Amino acid sequence: MRKTLSLALAAAAFGAIPTIASAQVANGGFEAPVISNPCCNTVPPDALPGWTVNSGDVNVVNGTYAGAASPGPNLAYELNQYLDLVGQSGSGSISQSIALVAGQTYQLTFAYSNNVFGGAVAAAALVSIGSLVAFPIAHATATTTNLDWTVFSMPFTASGSDTLSFTSVLGAPNGSIFLDAVSIAAVPEASTWLMMIFGFGLAGAVIRRRKRRLAIA
Repeated sequence: MRKTLSLALAAAAFGAIPTIASAQVANGGFEAPVISNPCCNTVPPDALPGWTVNSGDVNVVNGTYAGAASPGPNLAYELNQYLDLVGQSGSGSISQSIALVAGQTYQLTFAYSNNVFGGAVAAAALVSIGSLVAFPIAHATATTTNLDWTVFSMPFTASGSDTLSFTSVLGAPNGSIFLDAVSIAAVPEASTWLMMIFGFGLAGAVIRRRKRRLAIA
């Protein structure tokens, strides 16, 4: 009877831990399509899975591209590729529609730098999703051997079906903001944290009590 009661309490404790709504950015690392040449693909006309190009064009860049025909070290923030918000023409803009829970707090995270291979000395863009509307980012410290990636991480409140967008506002063809490792994760609210702590605490108490009984026996 006691064993059954302990198992029931443990199950109830873990059952008290709430499920947190999650979100996923498709192709957030810009690893598709795979770029096998020394530089990049221009979208459009090429495809960029998961994303819509709303204006201008963008470049998917191979991380080993170093402004020359021969590959250099991998300069991507993660894995092998990243995105330049301006390709061969004017200001580029990309977006992706993501299903989020209205009123839920999420954390938007991504890495950004500036493309120095095209001759531009600085780049800037606007970021928008949920309660983050036209939030500016800028970068000017990249070099041809170290892109000096900056990590952006900020909470926002979702409105429901939210559109994540990045729009270049300062740069030149082949010389705008670089993007990599774009992700969105749900942030537990205070009440959720309390329920989680209570659930783990109760489960731990049941386990410790069970161990003491086994030791005595």
